[in-house]
Amino acid sequence: MCATFQFRGKTYKPGSEVTGSGERGIVRNAWAGFARSEILSWWQRRGAVLIDIPADRFAERSEVTGKLIWDSVEEGLVIRGLVDIQTKQPLIKVVTRASAPGGTRPLPAPPHAAAGGAPVCATAAGGEGR
Repeated sequence: MCATFQFRGKTYKPGSEVTGSGERGIVRNAWAGFARSEILSWWQRRGAVLIDIPADRFAERSEVTGKLIWDSVEEGLVIRGLVDIQTKQPLIKVVTRASAPGGTRPLPAPPHAAAGGAPVCATAAGGEGR
């Protein structure tokens, strides 16, 4: 899954303060984990708000080598996130999707057009050698 991402030369990982934007405007909260895209409706029923997180690239950690494997986020695309308001302090979750057939781990949700557009490109498939 997305272990880290970069935007304008700054690296973000779980625990970092992340800035995103959504229907309630700009938000800045701690990145506190992940939310599976298959259950977004469950999160939304509990008050979560979808946000767009700007990124230039993201990385997944290889289960084989332990090294980060980086992929670029195309110009005009963003990482999907949500703000979890069930906790005392709102927290940001990065949305993931199920692994590709034959893959063994979740992948970041495909980057999508900002302002709530549908996903427009896929991330790399579930193999190690990208």
